[in-house]
Amino acid sequence: MTQNTKQTTSGFFEKIEFNKVIAVLIAVVTLITAIVAYVQSDAGGRDDQANRDGMRYMLEAFGSQVSGDARVNFDYNVPYQAYYEYNLLASSASNRGDDLASENYAQLAAEMLQLSPMLNTPYYDESVDDGPDVAMYEADVYLVKITTLLEKFTAASAVKDAWDFKANTYIVHLTLLAVSLFLFGLSTAIANDKTRWIFAGGGVLITLVAVIWAVAVYAKPVFDLRLQGNAIDQYAAGVGLAHQEKYEEAIAAFDNAIADYPKYANALADRASAQSTLGNYELAIADYESAIAAGDSNANTAGMLAYQYHLIGNFEKAAEMDRKALSISPDELWLQFDLGLNLMLNNQLDEGLATYQNGIDMAVSKVTEAKAAGSEVPSYLWYGLNDGADMLDNILTTIENEDGMPPFESIINPDEVYAAGYTLLAQLKSTAAALEYTGAAPASQLTATISPFSIVVPFYDEEGELVEYSEPSDSFEYGIDEFTVLFDYENMPVGKDMLFKLYINGVEDPSWRILQAWELDAQGSAEIPVSYAYSDTFVFEPGEYIVEMYVDYQLAQRGWFYIEE
Repeated sequence: MTQNTKQTTSGFFEKIEFNKVIAVLIAVVTLITAIVAYVQSDAGGRDDQANRDGMRYMLEAFGSQVSGDARVNFDYNVPYQAYYEYNLLASSASNRGDDLASENYAQLAAEMLQLSPMLNTPYYDESVDDGPDVAMYEADVYLVKITTLLEKFTAASAVKDAWDFKANTYIVHLTLLAVSLFLFGLSTAIANDKTRWIFAGGGVLITLVAVIWAVAVYAKPVFDLRLQGNAIDQYAAGVGLAHQEKYEEAIAAFDNAIADYPKYANALADRASAQSTLGNYELAIADYESAIAAGDSNANTAGMLAYQYHLIGNFEKAAEMDRKALSISPDELWLQFDLGLNLMLNNQLDEGLATYQNGIDMAVSKVTEAKAAGSEVPSYLWYGLNDGADMLDNILTTIENEDGMPPFESIINPDEVYAAGYTLLAQLKSTAAALEYTGAAPASQLTATISPFSIVVPFYDEEGELVEYSEPSDSFEYGIDEFTVLFDYENMPVGKDMLFKLYINGVEDPSWRILQAWELDAQGSAEIPVSYAYSDTFVFEPGEYIVEMYVDYQLAQRGWFYIEE
């Protein structure tokens, strides 16, 4: 009897001691819970603040974009166009000997200069008269500002995500601490010693997990690009300078941004672009690789890195980066065609040709789908087709001249690449023309034969009748206001669609595009006049001119010439 009483008393006192320990643990965990609740509330507040900052930056950027675009468009299309047209009229009147009209028009033109800051220093120098520096005006009016705001928006969004993650994770910690408090409380109501200690031990373990996890989350810093010195401002300044084609100054600005934050991916990528434009391809490669290492996962960055490798003749590495870019954005045609070209240049001709065909099939499929859905064809498709053709054109020129970029010596199989590239160039251009006008691939093989173009200048007598043509040439002096494309043709039945295009310095001038049904005989000689002769003011600007003729939307012939400065 006495022994049982002692055991009962001992167990009772042990439970009292256990409950005291649990009470202390509950108090400690409650305090920890209060601390975690505070940091959770603080994280939520910082999350909300970053979200408000981001919304403010975006709204400001949108407003600046809209107002800036409107301002630049007005200043260019109203005051400057009026100034330009009055000057043309003044020049035309002077050419006709009407000095009074010329002076009046010149006075009106001078008045237009007062209507816009774009027509004054530093954006316009009347003595040079090569038009206002629109790029500088855009940079000053809105481009640098919206670049700054968009970078801050991106930074604020990253900060918001980080604090949002912390706030949500703290809620998990609070849930774990609540479970541990429940286990502690339940352990005091259990008579069985082992079960009681299991519940208490579980509570301690969960508490330790929650505390260690919470400390780790709390200790992890939240990175804010806005606090990295003047990195954003310097980057925005560099973007503005690059927009003005002041690449050396832009690189200096990007250098400053990267000095403030060495892992600034956007600054690294844009500095790489500027270095590439200056021909510093190795430096561009280093910067693009650094941008990717810093977290830039954009397909364009990987694609541009591939292009730098292409330019120095490392076609294997270029193809590798093209594949990486395509894994990010598989619908980009320019990447598909770049990959095909780099494979061809790396002596993988069949694989390269198959890659080109895949890209062409993709283009046809997307146009067909867009037409069926009644929607517009995405602009990147036309860009991809044009870029693919331009890249092939560059390679053909490099092989013809045995000089250029990439280095001719780096091309292992120039004869095979040239033959395949010549056919592919016609196929790409024909596909683009057919898709644009018919929404489908070219319907049949080209049967018409067009001779190589002869580019000549016509001469007229006093009555305006054609007297003769100059000798065909691929180079003319500056000042001509008219030229004629002469050619012979065969197998051209009446009714075939004929498309004529003119490219000036690599860019098509759509104002010279001609599309009409063929009305001449099935074979013979023909001419296409290209003329400013209706005006006594305009002449063709210096540069490289390329003329192309399509029959039923298939490239039938192309030629080129130069107008010297």
